[in-house]
Amino acid sequence: MIKVTNIQVRSFDLGYLDLYWDISPCHEDINNYEFVVEKSDNEFGPYEDLTIPFTDRYHVRDNTVAGQHSFYRKIYYRIRVQERANTSNFEIFPEVGGARLAAKPDLIALEMARINNLKLKEFTGRKVWVFTRKTSGQRCRICFDEVSQRKLIANCSACYGTGWVGGYNAPIEAYALIVTPNEQTIHANVGNINLENTSMMMGNYPELSEGDIVVEAENIRWRIASTISKVSKARALIRQQAPVHRIPKSDVEYMLPINLSDEELRDLIVSPERNYTNPQTVEGDSLKGALTNIFGEK
Repeated sequence: MIKVTNIQVRSFDLGYLDLYWDISPCHEDINNYEFVVEKSDNEFGPYEDLTIPFTDRYHVRDNTVAGQHSFYRKIYYRIRVQERANTSNFEIFPEVGGARLAAKPDLIALEMARINNLKLKEFTGRKVWVFTRKTSGQRCRICFDEVSQRKLIANCSACYGTGWVGGYNAPIEAYALIVTPNEQTIHANVGNINLENTSMMMGNYPELSEGDIVVEAENIRWRIASTISKVSKARALIRQQAPVHRIPKSDVEYMLPINLSDEELRDLIVSPERNYTNPQTVEGDSLKGALTNIFGEK
């Protein structure tokens, strides 16, 4: 199977995006393989075919982006390489995620992002799950009116209030620091209403957008607000900070599933395990495990 390398997205025109790629040196007949370009608004899909199968060409122009002028919409591409004689035998490039129009980080940017992510993972942050909000795809038939082009009901369990079927993409595990908010209670005729607004700091991945949902291990759920601060080096993302609003427990977003097995849920540790053990306790299991790792003792 031939290998695709150096996938790049380029354009200086609002009407299209150009996708370029190379293949690794090989001795196989190139004409025995077909390329299919796939497209998605989420890094991990679902992807749809943008082109029909073609051979011996390493450039595709996507004209479907014409008229889409949002600053923040992300479009991802990947390339499926398949045998012409047996299309069920194929490989996807890149193997994880997709390529999009974005700056490639240099070595300094990579190190800055690595250090920031390490600090969040090992010291200041905790494990969270990020649901990125869908911005395209199949419209919800339950709550979205095609004539008026607006949602007719709230708390729709089919789209979670987004207007798009499924509402959110699969959750991405990340580490973040959520500042402890001030607790606020509003006494109204309908009862007491709890409000919590605060800020969250995160590394360079996943890239946040307004409306994304962040879930803590204690099932505290937050919605990303509209003003997101992003620190970049040479246009390569380093870290992010955003205001977040706590979602009321009566809202449909609490139905978004995080599919952990019973074992994963039982053994869930959201901060480094060493923060909860005392290695100075000679009788402790943790010290015994540490000695086993160091000296190979059993």
